[in-house]
Amino acid sequence: MTVPLAVVIPAAPDSPWLSACVASVQAQNPFAIYVVSEAAPTDAVHHVAADPEDGFAARANRGLRRAHADGHARALLLNDDTELCDGALNQLAACDAPICGAVLEHWGGGVQQAGLRVSRRTGRVVASTRVGEPIEALGGAALCVDLALFEQLGGFDERYQFYFEDVDFCLRAAQGGARIVLVPGARVRHRGGGTRSHQSPEAAFHLGRSHALLARGLGRRGRLLRLATVASAGAAWTVRSVGTRGLSAFARGFAAGVRVPVGGAAS
Repeated sequence: MTVPLAVVIPAAPDSPWLSACVASVQAQNPFAIYVVSEAAPTDAVHHVAADPEDGFAARANRGLRRAHADGHARALLLNDDTELCDGALNQLAACDAPICGAVLEHWGGGVQQAGLRVSRRTGRVVASTRVGEPIEALGGAALCVDLALFEQLGGFDERYQFYFEDVDFCLRAAQGGARIVLVPGARVRHRGGGTRSHQSPEAAFHLGRSHALLARGLGRRGRLLRLATVASAGAAWTVRSVGTRGLSAFARGFAAGVRVPVGGAAS
């Protein structure tokens, strides 16, 4: 039986995990698989050409819009460093919420992420590891979306480039009344850092830039508190993950995020 979901995989250049990801999807009989990348993969999938300068949000938008143009009503957005566990696609297809997501698991087992908690007061975004805990957003590593709603929202905000575009998208959807649902039975193994290593100064730059942009987009009231909070939290993450060598990159990214024009993203 073919599952009534298309699958869109924004792929990092020369991803070493893409073939295994595609194989795990093919085993569950999707309607179609779209890989968004610079070069066409050898697997039997639809290729959507990406520009080398495209960030994750832009690649996701290219793939999801192609799937919608081809007549698909729903699509699963999937990172290239993931693999579907048995039955995950059927579980997501059975969910009637316009936005739903899978539980992300560490490669060696255990819950990595069961949705995201977002504080509008402080701007902090924290991954929940307790299935059933209230959440405000879902991660883009395994996110199923209604494509009509996706188009209505204007897709992912490409100002984010990398990180937090999924949070912004979910907050905008929820603001319009859309349900955001975690599907506990749908499990996806996620390596993490497949698109961009979490140990790189470049990751620190994009973290600072995107988190500053999100904090500003949550509204004018309390904006300074949010910026101060995410600056402190982001600097601490950078020291833990990248080391002190990443602090200058984080600071540059944060300053860039403060300067990016804010529209109606998550406000």
